[in-house]
Formats: sequence, structure tokens, C-alpha cells
Amino acid sequence: MKNFFFYVTLLMIMAYSGCNKSDDELPEVFNETCNPISFEGLDFSIDGDISSIMDPLGDPYNNYIECVNDCAEVDPDDPDCMMDCLYSSGLMPLGGAYTLVIYITNISQIDITITIDPGTWFLAESGDYQPMLVVVTIPITILVGETVTVSIPVFCLASDKSAPDESSDYNICELVNLDCLTDIVNILRTKDFSLITTMEVMEIQANIWYCTEGEEVDFEFLNSLPDIQ
Repeated sequence: MKNFFFYVTLLMIMAYSGCNKSDDELPEVFNETCNPISFEGLDFSIDGDISSIMDPLGDPYNNYIECVNDCAEVDPDDPDCMMDCLYSSGLMPLGGAYTLVIYITNISQIDITITIDPGTWFLAESGDYQPMLVVVTIPITILVGETVTVSIPVFCLASDKSAPDESSDYNICELVNLDCLTDIVNILRTKDFSLITTMEVMEIQANIWYCTEGEEVDFEFLNSLPDIQ
């Protein structure tokens, strides 16, 4: 039982605080100039408050706890099993090390489908929080008059800034224009995140930080990740 609660706590920290601020100030290489994107007919907001998808009375949370219990019985030392519970329950989407939440209302007279493309990034309204990057394709359909809540998998872009939280609001920006980030995105958009381990996700995150901080990126590792079949 002790191991069970330890790993639940560990996984929640990994999943929802994976972009913690470091103690060292790092040089700014990534240009945080955002060209905002708007979607005609849609009213939306974006933030780092994940409480709306962590309702302890909701089915996703209960499914997660049941799945983690099963993992603990089989092998309490297997973090990949427990991370898979976050994905399979719907609490955390595949394709990132962190999650932002978008609330979208269709205020038009027709159903609307939008696509958030790999390379799209999000800039916080406060400079204290990390910008975030999308590396997978995310289609979203919003029916007339409907409001939807969508979890967006993202990676962090500035390790010297704080992780998103309940106080962070974001704007959606056009595609990144830093060459090494574009190269990373073009590789990751072809990869099967259902086959990528927890440690590999963390290594992907590290390489994205290497890029934005002007350090060498391990493209050999990124290319070696399993492809979408």
C-alpha cells in the first residue's frame, strides 16, 4: 500500500508539474513573440488549470484510480503502466509532457472543425510561465451552440520559467520559427506516442529545452523513436 500511494503521488507530479522552474537563469534563445491565431465563429480561452479534468467524482478520475490499482497489484515498480493509466482514462492526452486545457464555444450558426497543427505554440499572458509547444495534430469539432473542453498535450519551451497552474492564461500562436524546434516538430509528428515510454517523453522534453537554450539536440534519439504505422 505504501508503494501504491508513493507512485500515485510521483505520477501526478510528473504529469502535472513536469515543467517546473529551475534555479538557474538560462539564456533566452527562443523568441517569445506571438502572432496570435483566431478562429472565426469560436469563443475560446486557454489555461493551465487542469481541475476541470481532474474531478474526483468523474468517470475519468475513477477509471484512473482503478487502473493504477491494477498496476500496483501486477508491478508497483512499473511507472509506464501507471502513466498509461493517465492516457487510457482520458486525464492526460498522448503527445506531450504536460497538459493545457482549451474551453471553446461555437457562437456561429454552423458546426465548426478546427485543427491545431504540430508546431503551434502557446504564450502565457504572464511572463512568469513557460510557453508550450504542440507536436501532434489535434482536430476539434464544435457543434452549433456547444461548449467543449479539450485537453491539449504540450511540451515546455523555457526551463527557467514556472509550470502552468490555476493562475496561468494562454494565447494560441502561429507555428514556431526556431529552426531546431521546426526540425524537432517535423520528427515528432511522425512518431507513435502510444509506444513511447515515460522516460522517453522526459528525454524528448529535455531535447526541446536543449534547442530553446542553444544547446545540442540529440536528433539521433528523436529519430529512433517508433514511427506511426
